[in-house]
Amino acid sequence: MRVKSILGRGHSCNVFFIEGEENFLVDAGMGIVDRVKKNIGDLNIDRIVLTHRHIDHVADAEKLSDEFDAPLYAANKEAKALREGDDRSILSSSFGKSFSPLEIKTLKIDTFLGFKVLLTPGHTEQSICLYHEDEKILFSGDTVFANGGAGRTDLPTGDRKKLLESIGKLNKIEVDSMYPGHMSPVEENAGVHLERSLKNLKIF
Repeated sequence: MRVKSILGRGHSCNVFFIEGEENFLVDAGMGIVDRVKKNIGDLNIDRIVLTHRHIDHVADAEKLSDEFDAPLYAANKEAKALREGDDRSILSSSFGKSFSPLEIKTLKIDTFLGFKVLLTPGHTEQSICLYHEDEKILFSGDTVFANGGAGRTDLPTGDRKKLLESIGKLNKIEVDSMYPGHMSPVEENAGVHLERSLKNLKIF
């Protein structure tokens, strides 16, 4: 398994390409299609999983899905909002735009191409993380970031108490490498960053 990081610029989130038996993309970003194509070369994207509904993570979802004929996946309530084009909770209205409803599959809270799907509400009501137990890799979306950061909870469907619980749950697993939705990935000792995030959120 190989991870390629396509780090966000401007408002876009980070996007990650995982090369394996089936290649998949974590999140779809905003204005990032050409950079994704450049970074993966001749490789194909078989599936695209969205960690949550926010526009900075999903703006290019339809374009990437069409370009690579790759189905989209998100957790139940996140997928529902994206199917309905819920501008308020997707935050597209914050950019003065209307979000076109997506054709998207419901992601089972089970496993996805060898990764455990962890339901981590707080930043949104059904944000998810992906965890590979053998490789000790975590794709954390906007639940938790490097250096003690954590996702906002003052946006629609956010919940600080649930975010605390979610980060507490992440602190119970062994994580070496963490690939968050924003800022830099952590290539080693990621558990230290998770501990710091939990401590900071409890204080602030």
